[in-house]
This record gives sequence, C-alpha cells and structure tokens, in this order.
Amino acid sequence: MNSMKSKLTYLKMPELFEEFSKHQNDFFAVVDIKVKSHLPNWIQTSDKVFWLSDPEANKTLIMYEKVIDFFLKSGIGRTSKLIAIGGSATTDLTGFVAATILRGIAWKAIPTTLLAMVDGSIGGKVAVNARAGKNLIGAFHLPEMVFLCFDFLSTLPEEEWNSGKGEVLKYGFLSKKIHDLIMTDAPTEIIALECAKYKELVIENDFKEQGERVYLNFGHTLGHAFEATLKIPHGTAVAMGIKYLLEIFHSERLKDYHQLISRLKLNETDMNISSYSKFSIKDFMNFLEQDKKKIKNSIRLVLVEEIGKASILELAFTELKLKLESHAEFKN
Repeated sequence: MNSMKSKLTYLKMPELFEEFSKHQNDFFAVVDIKVKSHLPNWIQTSDKVFWLSDPEANKTLIMYEKVIDFFLKSGIGRTSKLIAIGGSATTDLTGFVAATILRGIAWKAIPTTLLAMVDGSIGGKVAVNARAGKNLIGAFHLPEMVFLCFDFLSTLPEEEWNSGKGEVLKYGFLSKKIHDLIMTDAPTEIIALECAKYKELVIENDFKEQGERVYLNFGHTLGHAFEATLKIPHGTAVAMGIKYLLEIFHSERLKDYHQLISRLKLNETDMNISSYSKFSIKDFMNFLEQDKKKIKNSIRLVLVEEIGKASILELAFTELKLKLESHAEFKN
C-alpha cells in the first residue's frame, strides 16, 4: 500500500479541487478550519470532513480518537483515501489516523503552509504528541501524493511565513543548490519546490532514517527544546537551534547563517535566547533528556562542515550540558 516515494504534484487551486470534485462521494478529509473559507463549497458543506481547530495543540491521542470515531461513523472503508488539508500538525495527525484506521489506508496531503510544503507533509513521519514530548507516538506512513498548491501561501500570516523560512534555512545548509537559490533571491515557490524535491529524494534513499535522512534533523535537537520550552513556532525554533549549534560547534559557519538569514528576511533578534525572558536552562535540559534521538547517555547532533556536507556528532549528554552552560545566553 505504501510505496517508498510519495509523488509531488504542483497544481493551481482550481485544478486541484476540480480533480477532487470527481470523487465527492468518497471524499474523507481532515481540514484545518483556518483554510475553510478558501475551499470549494462542496468541501465546506461535506459531512465527511473533520474540521480541526488549533492543530498543534490538538495533535494528541484524545483528538486522534475523536477523528477515528468520526470517520468510522462516516463510513470510511479500507479502499478509501484520507485527505489532509492544512499545515504540518494537520498532516501529522491525519497521516497517523490513516496509518492505523482499519489497519492502514492510503492518504494524500495538501499542505497549506510553507513549513508543511517543504517539510511536514513529506516523508511519511506521522505522529501525535505525548506528555513527554513532541511526536513520540507515531508511525512511518507515506502519503501516496503531496499536492503543492502555492496559492495557499497568500493566506499565511507573518508568523507562519517565518516559521516556514526557518525550515528553508536548514535546507540552505544541506543543499548547495538551495543555498544558491536563496542567495540569488529566487522566487519563494521555486525554493519551496526544490526543498520538497530534496527531502523526497532523501526519503526515497533512506525511508526509515538509517542513513542520510538523519541529516534532515539539522537544528532540530536544540530546536525542539526551544519550541517546547519557549512555546514558539517550529521553524523559528529550528532557526534558533541552528544558530546555537553553529555558535557552539562550528562558529566558522556563522557567516553562512547570517547571510542566509538576511536573504530570507528573517529577524535575527527572534533567534536570540536573550529575547525570551521566560527561558529556563533547567526546563531546556530536561526536555533534551527526553529527546527521542538520545541514545542511553549520549545524544546525536547533526553538524554541517560546509554547505552541502553534513556529519553526525555523538557526544555524552553531560558534555553537551557543559558546552551549553558555558555559553553566556544559556546561563539563568
């Protein structure tokens, strides 16, 4: 059911929903309610659509059970295809429902945020959050198609734009081609499409994260801790994770960071710990100790030696703690 490669398809909004309108009788979808007004009337009035409010806060087992019950009562079958329309949290939850309902059905993603287009909807990592941390309950279940409809980007508030750019920043370090597109001010749609293609190729080569897929976690180990403890958007937290990872382990790459941040028109102040009065090193370290990439008493970090060349550093958690606490901004 689940091939090793999802298919990226670029469509304008009218073409996209004309395609789906042919299958209205079997259209089961989870949709972020924020995009409801941008959708065709037949979707807005469908009794087979689960409207999701505040997706990140509701990416829980409680909401998962509600969604499962909704679709079972709506008559979903083993040959049905579940559609996700929304940002990364929406595709995460929908994909996990698809992976488990009726022992697994096919699903398709229509990402509506920049973050989801370049990262969250691609790759088949589907999950809900646990009390102990983010995305700790999940599965690998690729969408059979990802529809990139850049018309949705015009609906994004500034915070969502900046969050997506935080993930684009990551790709700017991992790929020389994407780095050069950013540095030459290529259109957002071109950069986003290249990011999506880059991730899809990595997934095709390493679906279960046994090799190069781990490099996609660049900035995420520290980033997830910033996201959880400061309650800030995912991409902003990833950009912070990259900044401090470079400051501590690869200061010679900070020039690249500053150049990319400038080209992406991100506010560098937002990536400074000193901008957040509620930062707690204790809470930050407690979260890192629960990181799912932690191996016994060690933690695995992705570093970038140069643009387009990543590596893995595994070090004792106590050593990471010492390195962080020696940095002025990590001291409370």
